[in-house]
This record gives sequence, C-alpha cells and structure tokens, in this order.
Amino acid sequence: MPNDPQRQNPQPGRDLQQAQPVLPGQRREPQAPQHPQHPQPQRYAESRAHRVMDRAADAVWREVRDFPALAAWHPGIASSTAHPGNPRVRDLVTTDGIRLTEALHSVDDTLMTLEYGFVAHPFPLTDYRARMEVRPEGDTRCSVTWTATFRPAEGDGAALAAQFEAGVFAVGLEALEARGRG
Repeated sequence: MPNDPQRQNPQPGRDLQQAQPVLPGQRREPQAPQHPQHPQPQRYAESRAHRVMDRAADAVWREVRDFPALAAWHPGIASSTAHPGNPRVRDLVTTDGIRLTEALHSVDDTLMTLEYGFVAHPFPLTDYRARMEVRPEGDTRCSVTWTATFRPAEGDGAALAAQFEAGVFAVGLEALEARGRG
C-alpha cells in the first residue's frame, strides 16, 4: 500500500536489511538479486599435464606442430586426418570410437606453441580451448605443457578435467617422450 505509514517510516529492525555503512564520498552500489531460476554463469574448468623429456625441443616441436598427424604419436587416437580443403582442421577418431573435429587457432614456431579448439565433439562442455607448449631445457631435453580450459555443461567440470588430464594429455605426453627412445 503506498500510503501505509509503517512502510514510509519503518521501525528499526523491522522490514530492513542489515545496512552496510557508506563512507563520505562513496556510493552504494546496488546488489544484484540472486535468483534460483537465473543461475550464475558457469566458470571455466582447466586440465593440465606437464612432462620433462629427454628429447631435443626442436624434434618434439616438429611432431606437435604437425596438427593433422596426432595419431602418429598419441596412443589414444586411432586416426587423425586433415579436414578436406583445410589443413588447419583435423578429424579424429579415438581408439574407443569417439569422433571429434578440432580447429587450429594459432601456431608460433618461435615460441613453440599451438592453440586449438573443438569444432564438433560429444562432451558436455562449451568453449574448449587447448594449448601445447614446448620449451627447451638445454640441448637434449625439453618440457612440454598441455593445457585446456572449457565451460562444463553442469557442475564444476572437475571429473571431465581429470579425464582430459590423465586420459588424454598425460598419456599423450608419455608417448611423445617414448618416441625419442625408440
């Protein structure tokens, strides 16, 4: 009711929220209401694997940078081919039959980094972006870091991040290192 005197002059402690003090010169910023029907946007999850290898950085980089040839060194990839008409897109089939398409976003031969993302995939996520980075550790050793960030469709994405870390990145880096021994 607009003319209700109690609404115009509320009593202390009644119909009031606990007020935060405002110092002179400050403005009180309005607080956005929390609505259960409007959840906050999902945060990004991250996967990361790192490995130091007894291989020269240049040799490892040559294999990593050959974007369509992932199946040549990753044991979890049964086939990888350049997409017809675009070598910056690769079609993958995993050893358990999952089909993926990934697009190469950037390659830097000086920094030995590449970034790519999913174009088509069956995973419950969006905004997947991965990065591989090779760093020299002297003349005959290097370190490789493989990371990815993504927005999980539900939850915090920790289980999916762990799957990428252990089942894709760590396995791939171990196999990449082993290619230098054989």
